[in-house]
Amino acid sequence: MPVRRLDSAKPILEITWEGIVTPEQVEHVNVQIEKIAPQLGNSFDVLVNMIHMKAFPQDTKEKIVEHQKLLKDLGMKRASVAVGGAIAKMQLHRISRESEHQTEFQWETYDEALAFLLN
Repeated sequence: MPVRRLDSAKPILEITWEGIVTPEQVEHVNVQIEKIAPQLGNSFDVLVNMIHMKAFPQDTKEKIVEHQKLLKDLGMKRASVAVGGAIAKMQLHRISRESEHQTEFQWETYDEALAFLLN
């Protein structure tokens, strides 16, 4: 699951989730984020591509709550998420409540999610 700094004038971190995400994959992404986030300063946005993700298994959902809290602690101001399926959308709403992440915006396509952050 790649994590990268988006090539833009604004500080944006891009995360891509695909298939069925495991707790180990979330941990791996968190390590990558901890390396990249300092390069973005203490305030950045996050673009999340979940178009090809099925769902988060129960053990992964707990890790995603921690993941969102980590992002907030590192300086995330808002997240723009491209969500493919209805199940993933429902899970995201629940996870956002549990992590107290109030600045997440969901979109049908990657281009809409990206445009939101760039405007």
